[in-house]
Amino acid sequence: MRALQPTLLRQMIGFAAVGVVNTAVGVAVIWGAWRLLDWSALASNAAGYGVGFVLSYVLHRFVTFQSGAPIRRSLPRYALVLAAGYGANLGVLFGLLALNAPFVWAQLAALITFSVLVFTGSRLFAFDAAG
Repeated sequence: MRALQPTLLRQMIGFAAVGVVNTAVGVAVIWGAWRLLDWSALASNAAGYGVGFVLSYVLHRFVTFQSGAPIRRSLPRYALVLAAGYGANLGVLFGLLALNAPFVWAQLAALITFSVLVFTGSRLFAFDAAG
């Protein structure tokens, strides 16, 4: 088996690290808005996901993929990639649940599907400078 190219390996590690940071920040925003600011669950969740979207875009653009693609092109493409990933996530999750798969395994398969599609879509479409 051929070794991964250094750039691809660096991007994969960066993608995972951004995911961890983004999750921590998103959860902190959700919790802080809900507990400290007394926002509703809906408003807190929306704030957390909004901050998470912006943070993940910025970190992936400048750190993970080091992209020079114009923001006016890469931002809507990134939103489209996330929407497609989320749609695939839901399709896998509910498809496996309909087949009576255990929830934990269905959720894990859905998470892996989301991650692979978002990484690939971000790398080849959203942040592709040649575009």
